[in-house]
Amino acid sequence: MVMKNALMLGAACLSLSFGAVAAETQTVTPAPGLLRDRPLEELTQWNRPSAASRIDASDYADNYANDAGDALFFAPGVWVNALDLNEPRIVIRGFGVGNSQHRSTVVVLRDGAPISDVHGETNMVEVDLYSVAEVDVFRGGGGDLMYAGDNLGGVVNFISPTGRTAPGRTLRLDGGSSIELSPGGQGHASVAAANGNLDYYMGVTGRYETGYRDHSQRIDGHFNANLGLQLGPEATTRFYFEALRSDVEFPGMLTPADAADDPSQALADVTLGPLFPGGPIIYLADGAATDEHGRTVLSARLANATAFRVLGVDFDAGLHYARRDIDNAQIDYIGVIEEAGSEWGARLSAERAFALFGMDTMIRIGGDYATGSKSSDRSENIEGSPGDLLFERDLTSKRLAGFVEAAANPFQKLAVSIGAKFTRTRRLLTADGADEVTDQRSFTGVTAKGGVIYHLTKTLQVFASAVRSYEPPSMGELTSDDPEDLNGLEEQDTFSYEAGLRGRVNDWIGWDIAYFNTDIENEIINIEEPEENGFGGLYANIAKTTHRGVEAGVDINLFPGRFSRSGHALTLRNVYNLNDFSFVDSSFLGVDGNKLAGIPTHVYRGELRYEATGRWFAAVNVQMAGGDYFADHENEVSAPTYTLVGFSAGWRMSDNTELYVSGENLTDANFVAGLTPVLDQTTQQGRIFSPGAGASIYAGLRYRF
Repeated sequence: MVMKNALMLGAACLSLSFGAVAAETQTVTPAPGLLRDRPLEELTQWNRPSAASRIDASDYADNYANDAGDALFFAPGVWVNALDLNEPRIVIRGFGVGNSQHRSTVVVLRDGAPISDVHGETNMVEVDLYSVAEVDVFRGGGGDLMYAGDNLGGVVNFISPTGRTAPGRTLRLDGGSSIELSPGGQGHASVAAANGNLDYYMGVTGRYETGYRDHSQRIDGHFNANLGLQLGPEATTRFYFEALRSDVEFPGMLTPADAADDPSQALADVTLGPLFPGGPIIYLADGAATDEHGRTVLSARLANATAFRVLGVDFDAGLHYARRDIDNAQIDYIGVIEEAGSEWGARLSAERAFALFGMDTMIRIGGDYATGSKSSDRSENIEGSPGDLLFERDLTSKRLAGFVEAAANPFQKLAVSIGAKFTRTRRLLTADGADEVTDQRSFTGVTAKGGVIYHLTKTLQVFASAVRSYEPPSMGELTSDDPEDLNGLEEQDTFSYEAGLRGRVNDWIGWDIAYFNTDIENEIINIEEPEENGFGGLYANIAKTTHRGVEAGVDINLFPGRFSRSGHALTLRNVYNLNDFSFVDSSFLGVDGNKLAGIPTHVYRGELRYEATGRWFAAVNVQMAGGDYFADHENEVSAPTYTLVGFSAGWRMSDNTELYVSGENLTDANFVAGLTPVLDQTTQQGRIFSPGAGASIYAGLRYRF
């Protein structure tokens, strides 16, 4: 009995395993389809002393979901900064909002193996939502120390379907257009089955879009597969393989005036002046179409996750290897960047439950190692093709981490956990074809955390945690101002605490509400040089900043007794974020007390859904951005706040066939889907706005057989 309770406690306080191991040990119910019986959501991973949420694929399956950001509509604490087509920047608790290229601070995983590379960059195009069963979001640094603790924002883990969780064959076709007649479509086919100790899943997705804006065509092809083996009564292993080809045109970002005048336009020729009345206009660069701004990504990933028990100890092991070739044509004075490289990594953890002084106790130790290298050459941009070589360099990163965490149950309703993690990261640069490393930096940090959960009732719990964490600068940040040298950026140090209340009352309301406060030393933000015109990045450490806010998710079943008797349901889902992020000591910037730019103060997302279970449904959704929404840290220029209205509806035509239709931005609002903040937009006049798509209608058909 003690062992059983200790195992339950371990799940409660130490965090659930990611990836394939989680998929093997949890009961995962596949979404029955676009039309599903929708009981009140739990809203949270209950037994964790920090904020987290789980999103089922059914939450976005009846909409036209074409990038990873579409999966996060019902994720509290998350903001999607949509700067480029199919490259959403995931922002959690304000971390990552200022990144002009890729992102750090938020680690993205697929089945527990990193999509975020060891250099600190992530290509979200590698995520195919049609081959995702659910998404786990862990906010802040209080999650699983295997992955959290040396990244400030949190962790997002995309979990694949398997032959055991989603058996069967599926064919899905989607298509539609904006009112500007910009058509797009995607198709997906998958097969999954289980037989004895073996199960498998294979899925392929193709996507073509012309895009709402000029010069924004996109063609993608994804292949995802996994194979699981039951090696014994207490041992499982699963292999994953993914391959991607993506060709995307980038329309570029716009000045506020251009975005307001014609949000569908692509970046035009870049000029400067006249600096005085009658003065000359200086030509700087061609526009997006002339220079063929865009990116081609070829990638492949192979990963394994294995779980087994030996002498009462539970082991979780994983390996991954990834190869990526990326050609990125940017504006004239940046050029064409060609990158090719690979990385590999391994992880191992061990858990043991036992009784200590009469308390159920769990201890977990583990660590991981990753290393990767890539060439990164830059050439002149000759209408999208590489011209003369401007420079060549090789980049190498290495990361080693180890952690220990423990949990105890001193009282029946109280669980206490503590943990610590040590991480060492090295960045090495070899420039101009040199035979040896020309520059390198090393970063070492320690994370410590503690948390408590108290069960007020069986369906109501309060939690609190405190975390001291750090994050090193990414390779992109270290080379932002000089691609051939590593700059002097320092690691970011934080102290954060949070507290929350989560629970449910019968089957009519459930909630997950958390307050967080994070004090940061040396936060890295983008301030940018004025002459970059919105195309470059200049990062700086800020002495002291504060991120605090409220994250709330509330689900309500309206009149459950009345509707449930007839097999119907009326559900209202709500997500609200209060974002209060400010400068405390900005040193040379001189913006003490100002708000950090790039994210609205208030964010609300909601859906009202009526469903005749198993037959049809109709839903209306709303997205709102309100309060201060500054574009620059001087707080002089603001992005317009907005309200977006959409809908979705579906009909189960037969046991195997489902039809849906969805609409986005029905009022055709002109809004900013993403921006890269600068220091002073009134002076810099940067091209920092990425307009969102206009009114669009899509329809889809799914067939299971």
